[in-house]
Amino acid sequence: MKKLILTSCLLLATATAISAQDRLTLTADEARKNIANGYLDWGRARLALDKEPFEQMLAPGFTIQQPGRKLTRQEFIDGISAVRPNEKLTRYDITVLTVQATADGWVAISKEKVEIESPNKNKGYSLKIIRAGWKQIDNRWMITFMEFVGHENWTGGTKPPFTDW
Repeated sequence: MKKLILTSCLLLATATAISAQDRLTLTADEARKNIANGYLDWGRARLALDKEPFEQMLAPGFTIQQPGRKLTRQEFIDGISAVRPNEKLTRYDITVLTVQATADGWVAISKEKVEIESPNKNKGYSLKIIRAGWKQIDNRWMITFMEFVGHENWTGGTKPPFTDW
């Protein structure tokens, strides 16, 4: 019994070391590229309201902290994939600003630009700064958590005051 427990502990330690070693061999530039590519897929899925990529990219146990509320993985997927007859998502861009290694993955700070159009062609704009955990699980990059660090919205004909919008 003691040998079985010892063997199990050694296997667990080896698996953890391999995971940590993989993370340590990845440079920040490589992590940024992987995360940016993940966000490209995420953006396409957001515009298409395609649930499948959300299911594949959000890790089990994923949560998102939004202003005033925390959502589970399923609540978030249901919310971002719902068809809304009075608005259409017409732009969804994310730019990775920073990446930082953690004990078992990476944390990225990103800028999210969103445009929504109503049937009467009125546009709404949103800028969010997001902090998200990313981790390679089963050879796939997955988002482990997300939180809004800051956000601002513009509606009623007002456009964002940025030249690079």
